[in-house]
Amino acid sequence: MNNKIIQICRHELASKRKSPVLWLLFVMIQLLLVVALFTGWQQYQQSMNMQTKAQQLVEQQWNAQPDRHPHRVAHFGHFAFRPPSALSFFDLGVNAWVGDSIFLEAHKQNSANFATDQDGGTLLRFSELSSANILLLIWPLLIIALGFASVSGEKKSGTLRQLMSMGVPFRALIAGKSLSYLCLSVIFILPVFVLALGLAASTGAQFSSEAPIRLVLLFALYLVYCLFWIAITLLVSSTVKAPKQALVLLTSIWFILTILMPRMLAEFAHHQYPHQKRNDFELAVKLDNRKVGNSHNPDDPYFSKFRADTLEKYGVSTVEELPINYKGLVMQEGERLNAEIYKKHYQQQIEKFESQQQFVSQFYWLNPYLFVRDFSMALTRTDTRHFLDFEQQAEAHRYARIQKLNQLHTHEIHHHNDRAQRVDKSYWQTFEAFTYATPRLSWSLKVFSLSWFLPLIVVVLLFTFLNSNKMQRRIYAAV
Repeated sequence: MNNKIIQICRHELASKRKSPVLWLLFVMIQLLLVVALFTGWQQYQQSMNMQTKAQQLVEQQWNAQPDRHPHRVAHFGHFAFRPPSALSFFDLGVNAWVGDSIFLEAHKQNSANFATDQDGGTLLRFSELSSANILLLIWPLLIIALGFASVSGEKKSGTLRQLMSMGVPFRALIAGKSLSYLCLSVIFILPVFVLALGLAASTGAQFSSEAPIRLVLLFALYLVYCLFWIAITLLVSSTVKAPKQALVLLTSIWFILTILMPRMLAEFAHHQYPHQKRNDFELAVKLDNRKVGNSHNPDDPYFSKFRADTLEKYGVSTVEELPINYKGLVMQEGERLNAEIYKKHYQQQIEKFESQQQFVSQFYWLNPYLFVRDFSMALTRTDTRHFLDFEQQAEAHRYARIQKLNQLHTHEIHHHNDRAQRVDKSYWQTFEAFTYATPRLSWSLKVFSLSWFLPLIVVVLLFTFLNSNKMQRRIYAAV
């Protein structure tokens, strides 16, 4: 880095310090970031406190059950809670649109409940006050405000011709201005990440050894995002004649990349790979269950064959002669069939979601905003993939819990006078509470594979073009 680049960088920083309007914008957005961070932190604490109290109440109610029939207990149900991640206050992701608790009961897989904005429109996401959204949407506008006249203004005032005549190459000019805007970006976003690290560290058990690594990756991610907008701003400012034209073109690019294109791609992805709505999904599962068999209907064809096979297996002629309770076996088989059918339909849903995501990821190279948004949610564990992982873990826990109750029904309840019998309440103490196993960093980022290279390549190509001989000849011809 030669002395000319350093001088240009210092001159650019000094000129920006003299602008009261830019200072005002800088301070306002910095305050907005801090407010967003603390607002997200308060929401995180509130969610954690509510879940802790709810979990204690649920466990207390479960353990306080009296002597009961196991099947009654299976319908009494239980709850699985999805704790917010330690960095969810930085990027809200999809948390406001998906639930954080699931009611677990026999014969049925319920959806997550208590979403904050489950009835809100899709465009409501743009009104979220989160640090990630401010960095994704508002900070690029400030970079545009800082740099839209950086080269076009020099052209119009004649300063660029004077610099060229003094032997300052265009490459040095671009490098110096890029460095100045990068320094401003670091000064702007670094305090927010330091504060986020302090808040995350105070979460206690939720703060793992991976949290600092995730925050460092987030910081690097948003720096690359800043470099992308710096390159776009300088490229447009270098190619147009007047600053006003540069400002109009840059704001149009910002609108297309951050507002219009993400919404259009989401619609196209859903149209090309449509997934079922929750009501349609539940109806499809219910209809398939009816085709296979009804465990509550003694004359059902499937379970009539199941009864014959069971009697043959134990070498008896009637269910009363079985050494175990046949009704408990029926409940076990019915739950197994129901879980398999649900898993089949659920896997189809996941495949649709993955196809939608793959469709959007094809445009990472064209619009780094899409990549940074998705990568940020993955790092903070607030994307759809982490939510689906919670639902799958909750379903596995539900199935194991219900089958354990069905085994009690099979081995602790006699077939004769089945409904009038009870098992001792001490059995309820042997059931473990649901604990969500938080995915590791490698799992969170596995879906991106090598796609994270694409935005980096785009940034490199933009700066390469800015420093190319073709661009330099064009600038020399224009001045």
